[in-house]
This record gives sequence, C-alpha cells and structure tokens, in this order.
Amino acid sequence: MIPFFIPEFTKEMENAAINALKNEKFVMGESVIKFEEEFARYIGTKYAISVNSGNAALQLSLISLGINEKSKVITSTNSFIASANCILMTGARPILCDINYNDGNIDIKTTNEKSEAIIPVHIYGNPCDLDSIKEVSETHKAPIIEDACQAHGAIFDHKKVGSIGDVGCFSFYPTKNMTVGGDGGIVTTNNEEIKKKIDSLRDNGRTTRTEYDKLGFTMRLNTVSAAIGRIQLRTLDEKNKRRRELASLYKKFLGEGCMLNENPKGTSVYHQIIIKHKKRDEIFSHLSKNNIGVAIHYPIPIHKQSLYENLGCSLPISEKFSNEVLSLPSFPQLKDDDIKIICEKINEVI
Repeated sequence: MIPFFIPEFTKEMENAAINALKNEKFVMGESVIKFEEEFARYIGTKYAISVNSGNAALQLSLISLGINEKSKVITSTNSFIASANCILMTGARPILCDINYNDGNIDIKTTNEKSEAIIPVHIYGNPCDLDSIKEVSETHKAPIIEDACQAHGAIFDHKKVGSIGDVGCFSFYPTKNMTVGGDGGIVTTNNEEIKKKIDSLRDNGRTTRTEYDKLGFTMRLNTVSAAIGRIQLRTLDEKNKRRRELASLYKKFLGEGCMLNENPKGTSVYHQIIIKHKKRDEIFSHLSKNNIGVAIHYPIPIHKQSLYENLGCSLPISEKFSNEVLSLPSFPQLKDDDIKIICEKINEVI
C-alpha cells in the first residue's frame, strides 16, 4: 500500500504542544507572537497575522481592504472553493476566470471586467503569472490578495509568494506543506493599516480590552497550534526540497509531457504533484486497484458548483482541465522506490 498522504507528527511537535499547554495562555500566548514574527521574516514581510484558517485569512483580508456588497473580485475557477467563498462572505460578486491549460493557474486575460480586488491563486504550490496580474491591478487600481494557501515557500521573480501583492494568505490545514496540527491560517503584509484592521477583526472588532469599534469575528489561532507551526516552519525548506526531488523523479519516469509546467520566473513547492491525461479515470482506477493512493484536485471547477452556477460562466479550458488532472502521492516521506512503482503502474495504462 502506498498512501496518498501521511500526516507528520514528530516528538518535537508533541513537546512544543505540551510546553505551550503547560506554560502559556491557551489563546494569544507567547507562541502566537513568536510564530507571527518568524513567519513574517520567512516570507519577507513586515507583518504576519495568524488566524484560524486559510478561508479566514482571505475573508479578513478582503474586509480590511474595504471590499463589500458593491465590489467585484476576480479569482480563478480552478481552486478550492474557499478562494471564491471568501468573496461571497463579504457580499461582493466573484468574477471567475478561466485558466492556463499548461499550469492550471489563472489566466487574467479571460475577463475584461473591472474589479475592486484580485485574488490570484498559486495553485498546487506553483506560482501564477504575477506580472500579468500586476498589469491588471494597476489598470483597475485593484489590490492583489495572493492566495498562497498551497504555496508556502514558493518563489516568483526572486521573492517569496505572499510578499508580492498587497496581502498574502496561507493555510495550515494538515495536508499543506506545513501545518499547525489542525486548521489554521496567516495573513502577510507590509501595510501597517491592514495589519491593525485584521488584528482587530480576528478578535471580535476589539480595539482595547473593553472597547469594540467594528463588527468582527472569533478567528484567532490558538497557542498550541502556533507552537506546532513554529516547529513546522523550521523544516519547511527541507521538506519543499524533497517535494521538488519527488517531482523530478515523476518527470524522469513519466516524461515531462503529462506534467504541469512551472512558471519560468517561479519555483514551485509542489503541494500537489499533478499529471494531465485523457485516460485520467483509467489511471485513477488502475492505481486504486493496486493499492496506490490518488486524488483529483479539482473534479468540479468552482463555476460548476451549484453555489456559483447562477453566474452563468463558460470557462472551457477549466472544464477540460478538470476532466484530465490527477494528483499523485507527493508527501516528503515518500521513498524513491515508491515513485518507481507508481510510475510503472501509470505507464501500464498510458
């Protein structure tokens, strides 16, 4: 049996969690402050504000930028549904874009609509074309909220994603390149005003211990999760390096033709290792029968979900893409010999 994913839990993570439970406040303890400082330093921004999920990071970022029911926000249809749901949560209207078939990332040129914000998604850990996003952003005067929920440590044009737009958003869900042992998220920014707004919004709109000046939420990251996140952050680059090694092995045994392209100015961290093939369903079935874990990200594009069908989008590239993509095991503990076995079984089909 080769699993699709194995969650990591180390003795160091356990010790950090127990130490936080014994010695810190359960909410907003010292580990939260240190984790935020360390993550901001890693990404290359002045600030990082932890929250309880990647969805919360996106939602609070939009609110802090003044997005409301009068706004339109551009994002990709090829993503986890939170990339669009966060827009609806502010009352704004999502503008769903088609994608580049070669890498699965947003193709901003597939819409001419003006927007008040843009959420480019660095899907599968592969940086999207931020140069084209910046052009539209400058034309529309629309801030960029990087959805880097799958791209911890990815690089575009020599900078970490999450440091290039006005705001960056990350998720620490257990399957991500780094986790906090459960749900969690963080916002990165160089803008002090945005930082202060999200500080308040995640804590019920609090301004002082007893005063509140806005409608906020309970979206803080708990102290134990932050303590685990600090440990995970220390090994992130090492684990990302291993993911890139795994991707190279897949390319060696399968050929590069069925793999997604990397952005020429980017460095992917391969949150998912994706192949595209017209025999996707046959490959899926054959791997499953041979006890090899496999998944599809994402079988139904966002614009085809019942929640978004009223938008009336026609996005043919995304629809073709969703019928051909397959996610292969890509966790760092995977052995080289496992990759050979997986590829042998795939090649039996293709």
